[in-house]
Amino acid sequence: MQRSEPPGSRPDTSALLASVELFRGLDQPTLRKLESEMTPVHVSAGEVLFRRGDPADSLYLVADGSLQVVFKRADDTEQVLGQIGIGGCLGEIALLANQPRSATVRAIMPSELLRLTKAGFDRFLVQHPDIKQQLERLATSRQSGQSLALMDLFRGIDRAALDQVIQDSTWLRLSGGDILFRQGDPADCLYTVVNGRLEAIIQSEGGGDPAVRPIGRGTCVGEMALLTDAPRSATVRAVRDSELIRLSRAAFDRLLHDYPQAAVELSRTLARRLQQSDASRTKTTPIATIAVVPGHQAVPHARFAERLVSALGTCGGSVVHLDSSRLDRHLGEGAAQVPLSALGNNRIVDWLNDQEAQYRYLLLECDSTPSPWTKRCLRQADLILLVHTAAADPVPGAIEMLMRSGEAGGAGARKELVLLHPDDAKAPEGTRQWLKACRVSAHHHVRADRQADYERLARILTGKSVSLVLSGGGARGFAHIGVIRAIKDCGLPIDLIGGTSMGAIIAGQYAMGHSVEEIVEMNRRGFVGLAPHRDKTLPIIAMITGRKLTKMLKMMFGSRQIEDLWIKFFCVSANLTRAEMMVHQDGPLWLWTRASVAVPGAIPPVVLSNGDLLIDGGILNNLPADVMGQLVQGSVIAVDVCARTDLTATVGAHTFFSGWRLFWNRVNPFAKRVALPNIFNILTRATMLNTLSKIETIKRQADLYLHVPTEGISIFDWKSIDRIEDIGYHCAVDAIENWKRSRPT
Repeated sequence: MQRSEPPGSRPDTSALLASVELFRGLDQPTLRKLESEMTPVHVSAGEVLFRRGDPADSLYLVADGSLQVVFKRADDTEQVLGQIGIGGCLGEIALLANQPRSATVRAIMPSELLRLTKAGFDRFLVQHPDIKQQLERLATSRQSGQSLALMDLFRGIDRAALDQVIQDSTWLRLSGGDILFRQGDPADCLYTVVNGRLEAIIQSEGGGDPAVRPIGRGTCVGEMALLTDAPRSATVRAVRDSELIRLSRAAFDRLLHDYPQAAVELSRTLARRLQQSDASRTKTTPIATIAVVPGHQAVPHARFAERLVSALGTCGGSVVHLDSSRLDRHLGEGAAQVPLSALGNNRIVDWLNDQEAQYRYLLLECDSTPSPWTKRCLRQADLILLVHTAAADPVPGAIEMLMRSGEAGGAGARKELVLLHPDDAKAPEGTRQWLKACRVSAHHHVRADRQADYERLARILTGKSVSLVLSGGGARGFAHIGVIRAIKDCGLPIDLIGGTSMGAIIAGQYAMGHSVEEIVEMNRRGFVGLAPHRDKTLPIIAMITGRKLTKMLKMMFGSRQIEDLWIKFFCVSANLTRAEMMVHQDGPLWLWTRASVAVPGAIPPVVLSNGDLLIDGGILNNLPADVMGQLVQGSVIAVDVCARTDLTATVGAHTFFSGWRLFWNRVNPFAKRVALPNIFNILTRATMLNTLSKIETIKRQADLYLHVPTEGISIFDWKSIDRIEDIGYHCAVDAIENWKRSRPT
């Protein structure tokens, strides 16, 4: 148990203070005054001085004995971060940053300490500001050592080895958007991320979209190239302002030679990374810190931020919401508006980094003007949400213009647009103009006071979304409606939706905001009432004209643009001219669903202004779960309504057929009936063969794969919409409920 002793019990206190690096150079009167502020404290061997998370109320100076700084890892093992002997300081970092203790300190042996209270510490710093600067430098050095000690690579090595690594390392700061090294560069060192976030961009030899791997706090960077003596395998850049520790090749080689345990931990780290790489389907980077930026001063971004914080809390993990006034309450009046070039900025950034370490999500609410706090938020963020009122003119505001100039930082962060709508808004409009005016990678529609919209946004931003992908399959696609009903009955959201052919039509109807009942009636009026499959013509280009099909899709979707849908949507078509898949995420909804259902030979292709021909997406990808996985993080449900066995014949072995004879067989009431699929069935089935041959691959691309048994249902059985919808529901409801219970939260 700690006990205090009367002041002055140690006559050599002034000499001890004079020997401490922090107080070196102070004159005797100042040292005596400092001594008068300090109280002796005794701790027994094994006794804890303070624990991680305790409030920072004092600074301690070791007068005699020895203590160790320990950190408990997630697996409950302890890592010794350092040992503090006579003349060492304890607790100054937390006291300086005005934050809870970051580690636990306990005595190795009976020890005597001198305690300086927070009030005495603050008075001393006011009188000696140069000491504060020196303390900040010492804190940075100690933080470097603690950051290295917490890395798996250095697990288990003794303190002497760790001290050597610290001496061999250097501190490096990167601004958001800065390149650390490029793919193909020679490997001369490794880095560890202390604060911030980076990403590795891997460009394949064949070109195409690069793979992107997130690199977060505590991660090694560049060790693989050192091990293999090969050039860098990826380009690494800072997503946001970041701090790293650099270790030279010579120091790295010496570490592995002298401490085999470090090599073992490195092998485990690399194995985990390879597993994560194989399992990952996404191209997006996980986020921890979000900056909310008002597009103009009139935007109610503070209320938006409050609602989003509440929604983030439902995604798992703790959330902290900071604006300039909240920061001032923590760090002192005026702290938020300290210029980025000022000496005190590092203290603020370090405090923000510590908040990020303590909380799962950090939401930074910018000011309405390009203030120092706003600039600091932009530099700190992984993701920048630019919030505008949808009814306003799509004109960039002052903060956005500052972002474009590069002066505000945040160059590497993702930038996404949020358009706020009234609660009674029927449908978004004019989104395309906003996307032209704002340089963003994605957009979201949110009704101002609908918490469900905020929760959907939070799930998408944090990788907790549930997305639905629907296959083609003609009338069998009505089963998708039943699956949607089952998902809703099981209490799961549908945050994003997409599909091919008939799946694209059902997905588009849901993305517009229609209920299951409305979707059923819409399709009954369209496919049964208009009967677009009966719009026959001379089969020079296709079996039907496509006129009724176009009319039906315009009746269903009107002039709605994909970017104006409440729910994010995509559909897939195949470019017959260029032999490539087309993914449609903007433009007229009716037009791109029309292209997605254009079964070649049965339905005319969509002809683009450049002469390209677009046909049914099922030719190349009838169940685009892979496309959804590339667009968003989260869970993917893929629904396949293709029959495994279909289109049999009862005519025996044949290699040729006469159309005239088959026609006569059908119109002659006395002829023996011949069971043969018609050309519509054959062409539609042909669009699905590519996907049917890749079922196992598709299953791996989805978190939940559902196959609705549709054998015995004709792809043109439009009148059985209710029965087919019911089949989809009963096939899906138990599977979804079981998956819901087992999926990670």
